[in-house]
Parts: sequence; C-alpha cells; structure tokens
Amino acid sequence: MNIGFIGTGNMGGAIIRTLSEVENLTVYGLNQTRKKLEELAKETGLVPCDSIEELTTKSDFIVLAVKPQQVKGIWSKMVPALTKDKCLVSIAAGLTLNSLKTSVHNICPVIRVMPNTPVLIKEGVTAICLDDETISEPQKAFIQTIFQNSGDVHILAEDQFDVFTALIGSGPAFIFYLIETMIESGVELGLHRDISSSMVKKLFSGSSLMAEHSKEHVSMLKEMSIAPAGTTIAALTHFERTALRGNIMDAIRMAYNRSVELG
Repeated sequence: MNIGFIGTGNMGGAIIRTLSEVENLTVYGLNQTRKKLEELAKETGLVPCDSIEELTTKSDFIVLAVKPQQVKGIWSKMVPALTKDKCLVSIAAGLTLNSLKTSVHNICPVIRVMPNTPVLIKEGVTAICLDDETISEPQKAFIQTIFQNSGDVHILAEDQFDVFTALIGSGPAFIFYLIETMIESGVELGLHRDISSSMVKKLFSGSSLMAEHSKEHVSMLKEMSIAPAGTTIAALTHFERTALRGNIMDAIRMAYNRSVELG
C-alpha cells in the first residue's frame, strides 16, 4: 500500500512517525515548507513529492492533513489524478462527509478521521467515520490499522463527530488547563514551581492509569480518597456549591455547539 499526506505538520507528522515500522508501506508527503518535509523524510523514510498531482497519483490513500481554510486550492489539483480505487482520508476538522464527497466529485470513497493531540506521543484517541457506503472492506481494515499505531480507535457515525470534537478533540486543552491551575495552586501555597509541576503531572498520570485499569467505577475511586470531615470532602463540597460539575458540562456543550456551527 501507498499512503500520501498533504500536510506534514504537527498532526500529519505525528501520524507519519507512527508508520515508520509498518511493513510493505510507502509513505509520500507534501508540505508548504520544503525544509521541514526533507527533515521528516530523513527521520522516517518518507518520500517527498513536488505536487498534489504527483502525490495523488502515487498514493492509494490520500490523507488531507491541513487546516480547513487551506483546502480550497487543493481540489482542482487533486481531482484529475483521482480514480475510484483510491481513498481520500480527511483529518481536516469541520469538513463534512458530504462536502468532501462533493469536492472530489464522488470519484472515490471518503473517510473522515479525527485524532486528538496525544497521538503525538502514541497515546491518542481517534474517531473514524466509515459512513461512506463505497468504502471497501480492505480500505476499512487498512485505515483502522494505520491509526491504531497512534492510540485507541473508535468507529463513530458522522453525527457523533461533533460530540467527539467537543469532548475528546478539545479535551486535552481542558486537562492541560486543570494541570496548569493545580500547579499554580501549589505555587501559591508555597511549593517551588518545578516541584509543584512534577507532582501535579504525576498526580494526573497516576490517577488516569488508576481509572483506566481499575474495575471500579470512577465514583468509587473518588470515594477512596474521601474521609469524613476531611480535606478532600471540604474541597469537593465547594465544587458542588459553586456548580463546578455543571460549568464543565456547560463548557463542553459550548464546544459542541461551536463544532456544529463550524460544520
């Protein structure tokens, strides 16, 4: 199989790095910054291309890994090189299956994919939409295998992509915000910043692993840290009084509504 990436920036480059050990796979790439493309080629064995037409012609799967506002000039160069045996894979947020199918004149199957940023360390969560009825079974299997190299993969209907975007796509920023806030709290209360940072990061990673591997519901794991009239219940009671849970849920709904608007 041959797979080509139009865009080899943070997300595209991260996915390409996970493919370096896949056998019988040739990876092509195209990027606006030629120097970065050549550096990635040295690192991963990627084959640089000089044009969209060249990359499309050589690739069985064409991965659209650019920002949505950058795609307008791509179609006129891609479409003449497309055939029904190829497959377009889009990780460009907000571009619907219908708009993608229309843009490629329904020549080939289209798969929507949405990874979140932890794919950069092979710990991502990726949603794959296989709603296009023209996708073959080998194409479905191949694309799932490709993204399993960078973390967990979930097959979702397209009408669930806005939920995924709000909860999982935006989620890392929410987690980093909480990490940052707790680090600052430690500093305010007297810890040196590097010590507070180290401890809080381990707190989040350890708690996440505990939630992932435990058979107990997360509510029960929370209860394990609560003692009557103790420090933990004092803080949790404050959270409830100030409707922190509701605020978080409202924020995620706002992200969801924005994703719907952008789509």
